Amino acid sequence: MTTPTKGKTETVRRLILATLPEATGDNPPIFGAGAPLDSLGLVNFLADLEYRLTEELGREIVLASDRAMSQGRSPFRDVASLTDYIVELLAE
Repeated sequence: MTTPTKGKTETVRRLILATLPEATGDNPPIFGAGAPLDSLGLVNFLADLEYRLTEELGREIVLASDRAMSQGRSPFRDVASLTDYIVELLAE
């Protein structure tokens, strides 16, 4: 049986992977050392992902916010951390 949160997590992860260029492996990096995106690439990726999330889930969320930037560990470092961050935002 799939729980609503698990289903949402899988949807978010799928959208991230579909939006991320050169995504390979279980938990590919997004931004930082060894990651495919520089700062401009991250901005473009987040804008595209926000659009896809709105289209798929019917809810607008802002990913590049003061909240995201002030975290001790960036939610943009890899697919797992961004998935967790987005699911947290959607639960609010």
